[in-house]
Amino acid sequence: MIWKALSDPTRRSILNLLKKAPKTTGELSLEFKDLSRYAIMKHLGILEKAMLVKTEKKGKFRWNYFNATPLRNSYEEWLSKLIQLQYFTDQTDEEMDTQSKSISITNLNLEIPIKADVNSVWKALTEETGKWWPNEYYTSSKTKNFILEAKLGGLMYEDAGESEGLVWAIVIGINSPSVIQLKGHLSPQFGGPAISFVTIALEEKQNETLLKVEDSVFGYISADLKTRLTNNWQAIFGEGLKNHIEM
Repeated sequence: MIWKALSDPTRRSILNLLKKAPKTTGELSLEFKDLSRYAIMKHLGILEKAMLVKTEKKGKFRWNYFNATPLRNSYEEWLSKLIQLQYFTDQTDEEMDTQSKSISITNLNLEIPIKADVNSVWKALTEETGKWWPNEYYTSSKTKNFILEAKLGGLMYEDAGESEGLVWAIVIGINSPSVIQLKGHLSPQFGGPAISFVTIALEEKQNETLLKVEDSVFGYISADLKTRLTNNWQAIFGEGLKNHIEM
């Protein structure tokens, strides 16, 4: 039902409009001058059946809201199956017999208050990373610096010099100075194999900034991975970054 609803370019255009802000049916009709109000209502009905649009009647107006949950759930299910296929096709028969692997999804959320404005926290996060990143979270004794390149396609990595080091993640989204999105890979050594999507968001509240960390991991996940990730992110941002800024 979701993919059928998305197969039509007009319905995709409607969703793109609703992603920006809720709109009444009349407002949507004005965006498509070559379509009748009835045609727009028909498209909205299909999107509503697919649960991609939610509606609410307020007075004489019908408001339409974009609902991303079905897309997110479908994506997570597809990605989980993809990782499972990739992982098991890489295993030998002997490994398949001796190891019990399961594909799962885990999500964690942290909120860390920091006594500084958003711009100061963003600068420390993206330009001064090596000054506050705890040494105990380096993966190699050769690591000399930790770098986060705040640009699309930039790397978050350990720099060991002479073209050596380890890439933790790639920047897949950025909205300075409030949000940076990362995609990383967890090898079996670090609790995988799995893919990790991390969103770091900054929200200014009165005299402080609320740093929010959301980490979604898909793949073969060790039993204690969520606990370890929570503790690690708390130490890295809640102690390393926070202490660096507030000292």
